[in-house]
Amino acid sequence: MVDDLSLPLQRGMPGYPGYPGYDTEQLQEHGTDGKVSHRIEMNTHQGTHIDAPAHFIEGGQTVGELSLETLQGPARVVDLRAYRGEAITAEILSAEAPDLTADRVLLLTGDVDARFDDQQFYDAAAVLTADAAGWLIDCGVSLVGNDFLTEGIETDDRPVHHALLGDEIPIVEYLCNSGAIIDQTTVEFRCLPLHTPGLEASPVRAVAL
Repeated sequence: MVDDLSLPLQRGMPGYPGYPGYDTEQLQEHGTDGKVSHRIEMNTHQGTHIDAPAHFIEGGQTVGELSLETLQGPARVVDLRAYRGEAITAEILSAEAPDLTADRVLLLTGDVDARFDDQQFYDAAAVLTADAAGWLIDCGVSLVGNDFLTEGIETDDRPVHHALLGDEIPIVEYLCNSGAIIDQTTVEFRCLPLHTPGLEASPVRAVAL
């Protein structure tokens, strides 16, 4: 069984404040050209996407330089639904996943499923704290996925992004359909981005097996 953990890319979908949204334009149609084709316009952080280190780290890995082995394999699922809309601290993570040893970890509050279409998502969703990022680094994770905000948009210095990406840990943001896997301890995870060698982020099709 394969569960899709990716938001559908479509016009009008919410996006990071200040970033251009997702749009398409039909270039050809069956009745005129005998085939259909479209142009797509979006930012690199649209919908379910991956942040490579280059997003915040000068000289850091770009999407094209991420290891394909890192982007697929067993992932530990951490149920954080009790903390939806809250700050996720190191104390919370150590209580909910005291034996975390996995390379990949999926932190799930259900915020995207409950709030992503709400204009208040970027103000109300859970966030990771800087000490939580440090705890994940100390656990030796190689990839972090979440279905909330990695950190609050009002946090200008972005310590969580700097910590994780500075340790070459890519971040998969805005996972959805968390209810499909929340009762699992471990899933086989895939999150392959577009092959965009020089860019700092890319939408992904994230799935769990």
